[in-house]
Amino acid sequence: MQDLNARLEELGQEMMGLVRLNVRAGTGTSVYETEYLRVSEEMEQIRERKAAIEEAELTELLRQKRIEEMKKYLGSADASLAKFDDKLFRRLVEKVIIHSLVEATFIFRSGIELREILG
Repeated sequence: MQDLNARLEELGQEMMGLVRLNVRAGTGTSVYETEYLRVSEEMEQIRERKAAIEEAELTELLRQKRIEEMKKYLGSADASLAKFDDKLFRRLVEKVIIHSLVEATFIFRSGIELREILG
């Protein structure tokens, strides 16, 4: 991320230099317009990459938090379950996808998917 920020800073300086050059040289030279467009497009690409990286980091952070919450809840729950605990199941499992009479995928709130053969 530091590399992207540094490159954005460089491009910002380059853009300011282009603007100053254009003011001194006059208006609307084709070289200025071409370079300005190149710099602004690269800056936009870097901003998009930064946003994607930040979103991925946030998603991973939220996933880790959900896993920790799940571990904490399981650690505090009664370890010996004699029967199905509906409350525990609903707290941990977000969705169940039934593939057939004997196969299902459990999607946990933490984002983990577990495909199981039932029987």
